[in-house]
Amino acid sequence: MPRVFNLEKRLMESTTNAILDIPHFALLRHKTASDFVAEFKATWKVSPEGVVLPLTSHDGLLFKVSGLDDRLSSYARVSDDLKDYQTVIRAFADLGLGIYLLLEPRLSFIRSASLHVEDIIGQGSPILCIGNPRSQDLMAAIVGTGIDLVNETATGQAGGKLRGIVIDAVDLWGMGGRNKRLHLTCFCPSCRNFFNTAKPGLLQEFQDFPNPWNLLLQVTDTGIGHVDDIGLETKEDDIIGLSRQRGYYEVFEDKSPANLRKHADLLRQYVATRHDQTLLAIDEIFKQAFASLSSHPTRVLLLEGVNYGWTSGLQLDRLDAPNRNPVSPYDEIWFDPSSSDLFLKRVPFRSYMWTRSRYFIDAFFDLAGDVSDPVKRATTGIARFSPTRLRDLLRSRLNQAVGTGMTGLTSLASLPDLQSEQTESKRVGFVGVALDRQMGENFIESIAISEGLAQVEQIATPDINEIMQMFLSRMKADEEEKI
Repeated sequence: MPRVFNLEKRLMESTTNAILDIPHFALLRHKTASDFVAEFKATWKVSPEGVVLPLTSHDGLLFKVSGLDDRLSSYARVSDDLKDYQTVIRAFADLGLGIYLLLEPRLSFIRSASLHVEDIIGQGSPILCIGNPRSQDLMAAIVGTGIDLVNETATGQAGGKLRGIVIDAVDLWGMGGRNKRLHLTCFCPSCRNFFNTAKPGLLQEFQDFPNPWNLLLQVTDTGIGHVDDIGLETKEDDIIGLSRQRGYYEVFEDKSPANLRKHADLLRQYVATRHDQTLLAIDEIFKQAFASLSSHPTRVLLLEGVNYGWTSGLQLDRLDAPNRNPVSPYDEIWFDPSSSDLFLKRVPFRSYMWTRSRYFIDAFFDLAGDVSDPVKRATTGIARFSPTRLRDLLRSRLNQAVGTGMTGLTSLASLPDLQSEQTESKRVGFVGVALDRQMGENFIESIAISEGLAQVEQIATPDINEIMQMFLSRMKADEEEKI
C-alpha cells in the first residue's frame, strides 16, 4: 500500500471550498462555462463551488442601471447564446455554481470629472473616487441592480443563488510621482473634507517636500518603490528603521531622530485615517445596495497580501481586529498568499491565487479600455502611439499579469491551514482565476483600437523598448496625462 505523506494530506485539505473567478466577459466569447469549470478542475483537482462575475467591463456597464445613462459595454452581449447578463448567470447556475458579483470601483468609463480622483497637487485622473458620496451612490446602484438580476434569475436550486458581493479594493488610491515628488490620491474636495474633519491640519504636512510619505515611498525608474510592512502595532521607530534599511530617509536634509520621529508619527496618522475613510466608504456602498433585502449576501473585500496596501488604503491586521475599526463592512477577506506568514485569526479569508491579487489583471484590462476608447485615444498620452505599438504594450501588460498567476498543486500546498479547532488560521478556501496567455492573446487581437493622432503611423516615435519602459515605470499615470 503506497505511503501517504504530509504533502498529500495538506493538498487534500487545501482543495476545498474553491471559487472560480471570471475577470472579464470577453473570455466567455472563446470558452463556455463548462469549459472553464473543466479547466479549473484540471488545474486544481477540484470542482469550483461558486463563480465570480464582474458587474462592469473596462468599457462600460454590463447591464442597464436606472439613473445612469452611461454606455453599455461592447461585452454586455457576449454572444448569440449569452445575450445578456442573466443568461451568463444561468450558464453557471446550470452547472450548480453559486454566484459572487465583483465591483471594480474605479469605473474609468464614467466621465464625470467631479467624481474623479485628484492627487495631492490637484491633478485629476479619470477614475472614480470611492470617498465621494456621489460615487458611492453610483456604485451602490450598480451593485444593487446586479443583486436584483441574480435574485430574479435564481432557480431555487443551489446553483445560481447569490453567495457574495466582492469589492476589488486592490487599487482604489493610485500613486504617481515625478522628480522625487510623490503624487498620491485622492485629495478631491470630499477627501480633503474627511481628513480635515478627522485629523485637522494633517494634510498640510504632506504638501511639502520631503514629507512623511518619503519615509516609506520613493519615485524610481520602475514606478513607486514602497515599504508595505506597516501593521497595527508598527511604531515610529519601526518606520524609521525600515526607511533606513531602504535608504529612503536620505532625502531628508534634517536626519535627526526627532525630525524623523515627527514624520513617522504623521505617517502613522495618515495611514490610520485613510484606512478609516476607506472602510466608511465601503460600508455606505453595501448599506445602499442591501437596503430592503431580507438578508444580505457575504460581503467580501479583495486585497493584496501585504500588511498595508498603499493603493487599497487598508491595513490587513487592523481588519482582523474589528474593535479597532470605525465599521466592519466585510464578512470575508480575499488576498494573495505570497507571504505565507500572513493569515487572519478572527475574520474568515480565502487565498486569491494571483500575486498582488487583481492589480496586474486590472492593469491589463484597463489599458485595453483606454486604447479602445476614442476619447482617451484623442486626449491622453496613448494618442501618440500607433495601433501596432499599442498591441505590443497590451502584450507586455498581459505577460506581466500571466507571469504573476499562481497555478497548480504546489501553490496550494503552501497555503495557510484551513480553519479548524487545531489551528489559529481562519482560511475557508481559495479562489482560482480563469486567465491564461492564449485567452489574453485572443482578447488583444479582438480589440478595435480607436484612431489616435492624425498620421500617427508616420510620426517619429521612440524605440519600442523605450515606450515599454515608460509605460511599465509609470503604469497608469501617463495614460491619463493630457497632451
